Amino acid sequence: MRLRRLPQTAALSLLFGPPLLLCQSSAPPATQVAAAARNAAAESTLPAIPAATPTARPAAKDPSAPSRVLFFYTAPRSTVEMEVHTVPPTDEARLDHLREAFHWANCGGEQMQEQAVTDKHGDRGTNLICTWPGERPGEPGSSGANNGTIVIAAHYERGGQGEGALADWSGAALLPFLYQSIQGQARENTFVFIESWKNEGVQTWLKSLSREQRKRILAMIDLDALGLGITRYFTTFSFMETTPPAALHLQLELLWAAIDDGLTKPPEQTSPHHWLSVDGTNPFRAIMIPTIVIHSVPPESAHIPGSAADTAAAVDGNAYFQTYHLICTYLASLDRMAKRLDRANDPFWRAIPGKDAQPDDESPRITFRRMGGVMTH
Repeated sequence: MRLRRLPQTAALSLLFGPPLLLCQSSAPPATQVAAAARNAAAESTLPAIPAATPTARPAAKDPSAPSRVLFFYTAPRSTVEMEVHTVPPTDEARLDHLREAFHWANCGGEQMQEQAVTDKHGDRGTNLICTWPGERPGEPGSSGANNGTIVIAAHYERGGQGEGALADWSGAALLPFLYQSIQGQARENTFVFIESWKNEGVQTWLKSLSREQRKRILAMIDLDALGLGITRYFTTFSFMETTPPAALHLQLELLWAAIDDGLTKPPEQTSPHHWLSVDGTNPFRAIMIPTIVIHSVPPESAHIPGSAADTAAAVDGNAYFQTYHLICTYLASLDRMAKRLDRANDPFWRAIPGKDAQPDDESPRITFRRMGGVMTH
């Protein structure tokens, strides 16, 4: 497959045509995944598939680049919307709901852990942590102990005057779906999904790691207040701290993922400081780990999260699903790029979307998506 990736300027000024389709109704065995990858690389066009099938979108930067195919799964929009609009009323009910959702997303046994948390007032809660181990190239089944770690976190506790659907639930409800999405292909890096109880949750988890484990964390992604509109992002910092240079790289890769996902409007950089009550990135930034907050709150709606208007009805299903789809693409892409996050002087990271630069030299890239209601309750 020899397609050239569009610069961002072209991607944002033109409407993309309908995506190419590839049938895949359930999780494929590893042999089928490998065969599909070989076939995709060998074929100059994708086969025609009937309409109501999952999509596949090719992207590439260089006709001479080696072929690579990235897979991920997605759940049906109706299932994703049902989850975010089902808002448990208490912390305990939310934890039970998330535990069951992760179970249906194939997280169990040693992959799922619970961790006791005590807040500054002495109240007690629980973190729920699901880990998907990475594999070093050429070592299938490895534990991921020598690989990098990508952390995706959200806080699930109920707070504020409303239901806490936006500020407390929208990110938490998405994590089991994202855990499912990365299972479409063996990952080079270990992914850790943290359902954090209050601000102390991520602090407790980070403190429980050894020095070597903390050093292996390549990036931390915090999800909060999703579904109010288009996807937005921000690298939180104050004028008193030094921001890791690789934090910018996380932002750039999100923009590339938006192009790969066929979006005609890019994510916008918008500060969450006017509404963000729990900043899960803070303890990571303190030890110079690159972080990014992904949210959906425009400046004119900063009063909604945590207010009486923060209810399930405030979450727009279309916007929420679009953000979910984008983050699936983002995580699959970031897995290949994260190994370069600590190399700020690498020319790779001087590539800016919208120019002639083509950062993903492992392309062409195809994302296979599975439609299946595996996370219904």
